[in-house]
Amino acid sequence: MAHPEPYRLPISVKAVLVDAGRACLLFNERDQWELPGGRLERGETPEDCLLREVREEVGLEPVVEQLVDARAFEPVPGKEVFILVYRCRLAAPGPVVLSAEHRRAGWFSLAEMGSLVLPDGYLASLRRALDSGT
Repeated sequence: MAHPEPYRLPISVKAVLVDAGRACLLFNERDQWELPGGRLERGETPEDCLLREVREEVGLEPVVEQLVDARAFEPVPGKEVFILVYRCRLAAPGPVVLSAEHRRAGWFSLAEMGSLVLPDGYLASLRRALDSGT
């Protein structure tokens, strides 16, 4: 009997970067607000990936606090990835320095996020991260 092909997905690591009860979100080319983060590279830990991606995308230094979500996710139809979402805080205050990957950045409270266009599942991850501490 033939064995089915293993279920393999790219891994994406995302940050709920929290400061004063608000999370940093980035506006992408799909006209959605998303979390900073990106693809895990070979030989890289999820935490190292997160630090690298946050520095690249918003120019800030995060401190990883805890894993708040892990699940399969389909950012666009037919393209599935496995995401790890971590709650992070700022190592030091500073302005967002936006990369060319995104059009805007903003800091939002949970109450404000209800009116934003977010990828499926992000609001649940944000809620878990923001409810887990201040």
